[in-house]
Amino acid sequence: MDAESVSAALEAASTDQDARKRRQHVRCLRGIRGVADGHIARICAAAWAEAPVSLPADAGALSDLFGTAFEDGIVAIGLLAAAAPDAPGDALDEGLDWLDRVDDIVTADALGTLVLGPSALASERLDEVLEATLRHRIEAIRRAGVAAALAMTPEPVTGPAVAALRARLGERAIRFVDASLSQPLHEWCDAFLRDEAPSVRKGMRRLLRAWGDDDPAAVAAWADAVKGGLPKLLQEEVAVARRRAARAET
Repeated sequence: MDAESVSAALEAASTDQDARKRRQHVRCLRGIRGVADGHIARICAAAWAEAPVSLPADAGALSDLFGTAFEDGIVAIGLLAAAAPDAPGDALDEGLDWLDRVDDIVTADALGTLVLGPSALASERLDEVLEATLRHRIEAIRRAGVAAALAMTPEPVTGPAVAALRARLGERAIRFVDASLSQPLHEWCDAFLRDEAPSVRKGMRRLLRAWGDDDPAAVAAWADAVKGGLPKLLQEEVAVARRRAARAET
């Protein structure tokens, strides 16, 4: 792959207006070019179509791209995710290596949902992702750990980074499982339950919503087994799951 051409395309698509908008929601030490999500998705898909990534051969170029700027990192995640089905272990190794450079929530969500979660599932290494993220001092990295669990639900992946995987598979809706993997989800939610960081708690809420949309009875059973009660933000999602489970029984 040609990382320089990807970066050049992103720079050409950047605007001062988009940079101002992005900085309202994202703070990233790698810098922000100012490229709208639609353009990021288009460039990501085009990069895959022009030169599909191969692992481990392109790992170094992907790593360089990830470290260049926020938008470059999103494209790098997308390309890594598209290469992962052929080499999930290599993809997971690369994703875990990138974790210490994650300092914003958008990147954390993309890396977790598209690389860490699905690659760990495919290579049977979920415990490594949990160990790397659960007690990390950086909040965004713990958020990536929560986001990784979304791959255990049939929730379709969103965001511009998924464009390369869509291009590879020729599908609009990308999901990694057909039904929720409720046992590992139970364990994952137990692990992150008491993390009080706002972004982690919001990630947990999203995770419970996705799990509850598919298997509300399992979410209710998980909540019933929690000792000491649930944080209020999570109680609301569990209440929705309980109502859905009750309707399914009638």
